[in-house]
Amino acid sequence: MYRRIAAALATAATAGALSLGTVGTAEAAGPGFYARSHHASYAECQAAGAAGRPIWGALYLCESFGPPRPDVYVLWVRF
Repeated sequence: MYRRIAAALATAATAGALSLGTVGTAEAAGPGFYARSHHASYAECQAAGAAGRPIWGALYLCESFGPPRPDVYVLWVRF
């Protein structure tokens, strides 16, 4: 019974992540990168990344959230 509940929860979590588009974006950023914030423009995202360099270093990137929300840019950082 516990295995069925765990399998159902894992399936629901995966379906939720796929519907939000987070799985594809996380794979594009690569291992070791974490989503730090969301921004309305690429320039705003780059400015936030540059402002946080003392915290997370020079390794950060900005990428579009994807087809569902092309107007949102995600700041990925590496701690």
